[in-house]
Amino acid sequence: MSRSTLRVILGILVAVILAVAALGAFCWWKMGKLKEELVHGLENAIGAHVEVASLDFDLWKGELHAAGISLTNDRPSAPWEKGSISQATVRFHLTDVLSPTLPLSVDVSSWTVVLTPSATPGTAPTTTASTEPGATSPSGKGRIQVTGLTAHDGSVEIDLANSRQIMLQGVAFQASDNGAGIWTTELQATSIKAGSLEAGASSVQIRGDQDKATFSNLRMACGEGFITGEGEVSLASTHDIKATLKAAEVPVTMLVAVDWQMKLSGQVTGDLTYEGDDQAGDAKGQIALNHAKFNILPWLGKVTALVNLPDITDVEVDKATTDYEWKDGKLSLTNLDIRKNDVMRIAGTADIDSASNVDGKLKLGLPSGVTSKWPDLQTKVFSVQLEDYNWADVHLTGTPDHLQEDLSPRLLAVSMQQGGSLIDQATQKASDLLKSFMGK
Repeated sequence: MSRSTLRVILGILVAVILAVAALGAFCWWKMGKLKEELVHGLENAIGAHVEVASLDFDLWKGELHAAGISLTNDRPSAPWEKGSISQATVRFHLTDVLSPTLPLSVDVSSWTVVLTPSATPGTAPTTTASTEPGATSPSGKGRIQVTGLTAHDGSVEIDLANSRQIMLQGVAFQASDNGAGIWTTELQATSIKAGSLEAGASSVQIRGDQDKATFSNLRMACGEGFITGEGEVSLASTHDIKATLKAAEVPVTMLVAVDWQMKLSGQVTGDLTYEGDDQAGDAKGQIALNHAKFNILPWLGKVTALVNLPDITDVEVDKATTDYEWKDGKLSLTNLDIRKNDVMRIAGTADIDSASNVDGKLKLGLPSGVTSKWPDLQTKVFSVQLEDYNWADVHLTGTPDHLQEDLSPRLLAVSMQQGGSLIDQATQKASDLLKSFMGK
């Protein structure tokens, strides 16, 4: 081989090497720019400060592997505070790297997010992200466009006012963009805890529009029962919420404050309509308590035993229904209807404030055939006859552990006026019960 031929070959090799090096340098520069684009696009889309511990490319697979991602909310109107992602895989087509738009799908594992719906404007740093391209939806309007999002093994902490908290564990979802910035999401959780409510396997479908998020086909397993429902949450700054829920055979201990859990038992079936926002809400509906037992009315057992009727304390009643409304921390019960057939009925209303203070205006009915055996009792205390029952007004006050009523003094007064005839007609047990009214 001549020297001139060798020079030509070497020149070609050098040119090829330089071309490959230039192309490699360009691709490396483009990959570096893509990393910046991804982080900036994510910050743009969610209005948050994003930090990533490591980013690695697998160019031939079209994958970017990210680890140690931390998110801090920069948008005051957003209802979340912070989040973290242990691992995320971003998938793309290599042919799209140089295109004007870069569609991506994201797969996330081992993640957490903290939401604070009660946060008020001004508690987070201000940002211009909301006016930048991509700020209004995860898919964005810029070059980076997320078209699908899958997440596994997540947890969500929702911090509400008055130290209330909702925890979701084992959260997984699959979300996709229809191309118009509208997202549909199938979400599941292995457990949900909100106060005394402890739900098992739960699922919901979510549609995310520009101005609101709509949820449907909600189902939460609660003991042997479940809760279903639908609703919507506005994405405006006040986050207006509307929801309709239905409960079927949900243990009542999951739905009441700790103070009441040892006082009530049974399964709740009913409905709830909720309207509110970040700061306040109003819920109302109707419920029936099946297999209900009450340990909050010991005085009632004294009254029934006094007229030789069974004590219903911790005995399953035949009916327990009420309408209710919850507003500003106060629960109002109306149209109360509690019945133990042939023994007693309770009707009326009751208000229970956030500290479990009770103010009940009740009516106690005893069978007319029973009260007629005690003429003075019937005419002076149980004086209203309706539906084969004679009724007496009862004012109930106090807390679950210390409920007080004004019926016992009136029963005692009738007995005293009759010179103890009521006691004489009753059994010794009735006498002992009457003494208990007097605190002896």
